[in-house]
Amino acid sequence: MKKRFILVAIATISAIPVLAQADESTVLHAKNDDYSLMLGGRIQADYATYFNKSFLAPNGSVTDMGAAGAILRRARIFTAGKIGEDWKFKFQYEFTQTGGGAAGFRDAYFAYTGLMPGNTITLGQAKTFFTMDQLNSSNDNVFMERPLLEGLDTYGDRRMGLKITQSGENWMLGLGGFMNALDEKVYTKYSGVARTAYTKTETVASISNSTSNQSGIYTISGRATYAPLHSYGNDLYFGANLNYTGFGDKNAAAFYGTRPETSVAGTKLLEAYVSNPSSQFNYTLETAAVAGPFSLEGAYVGMNVSRSLGLPTASFNGYYVQASYTLTGQPRNFKPKLGEFHYLKDIGPGGAWEVALRYDRLNLNDANAGIYGGRGDAITAGINWYANEHVRLMLDYSHGHVDGIPSTQPVGATWWNDPRYNSDLNILQFRGQFLF
Repeated sequence: MKKRFILVAIATISAIPVLAQADESTVLHAKNDDYSLMLGGRIQADYATYFNKSFLAPNGSVTDMGAAGAILRRARIFTAGKIGEDWKFKFQYEFTQTGGGAAGFRDAYFAYTGLMPGNTITLGQAKTFFTMDQLNSSNDNVFMERPLLEGLDTYGDRRMGLKITQSGENWMLGLGGFMNALDEKVYTKYSGVARTAYTKTETVASISNSTSNQSGIYTISGRATYAPLHSYGNDLYFGANLNYTGFGDKNAAAFYGTRPETSVAGTKLLEAYVSNPSSQFNYTLETAAVAGPFSLEGAYVGMNVSRSLGLPTASFNGYYVQASYTLTGQPRNFKPKLGEFHYLKDIGPGGAWEVALRYDRLNLNDANAGIYGGRGDAITAGINWYANEHVRLMLDYSHGHVDGIPSTQPVGATWWNDPRYNSDLNILQFRGQFLF
């Protein structure tokens, strides 16, 4: 038995080739006819500084976003592979607690692909369907942070569940049912209508959150994509996503909010709590086009949060549009079967250079529901250098603006964000990304 184990170990080690590119990242890859095993991960180190970062209160006191700083935005390791012809798996672990998340498993699922060609049945913790930008790996997006509208994805991202996808050469249909995430946050108490910007605690409200895997939240998520035009460097894409979420009785309030487009800052300028939520429905319409080194993409998200006790429905929305151009001529790598962009291909000996520009907006105000979380928009310009398949350096400059928060508490308000956040903010940040 011991000799057999040694022979298997030697065979496995001898099957590992040099570093090779995979969909997720660059990995060590062992493979034979019966199985394949990949090991890899990412390190993303961020550095940021802020300009016009102070917020002036009516009484003259001042606070700000914080000093320049640095964080490990992501530090992940994953293993993925297949057993036999029809079974696949992936486990991905996050070691950092930045960006609003916690250390722990991100992807944790296995999948069956033997039902019919193009079909995948996935069970475990995986991404729901929200936007193309959310489904893309952070390794592959052209900006350091996703757009402001991701603040509406509080009850999406990765969750435990079952999803089924069916794809052809240029289309995909997906449907999934999801429960809690492995690191679910449950908002168990809610009262009051205001918050304090300086301390990031509530002056009138009493809100607490606890970690639980029995929140009672469930989501039904669907996606449809179609690329009527596809060849390498020549793409046209349309997609739509639908999500319905039901809230359990433990959730006295639903939360939506986002930082400015940096994770180094800890303050959420746009934030809204919706009391007594019963369900939410959101939809996404998105499109993208690639013409040689030029690409264009955009999405619109609308959301309605229904409430119990006869309270009015709360409605929010957001959108973004962005363009990028690869100075060294490579087109963005679009995958029509998934409706996603992956890492740049054909990187030459001197690397590849890419410039990008994005405008995005998020509205967390609904006067009819008495919610005033604010309206925010941002213009972000970026330049990226792909040294090779493993290393990318990114530099982003973002100008953000927040308005729409009333200077005094409105009559009938059920949530009122701090009016000191009606301000401008300029952010300069840098990322070093290493895939292994």
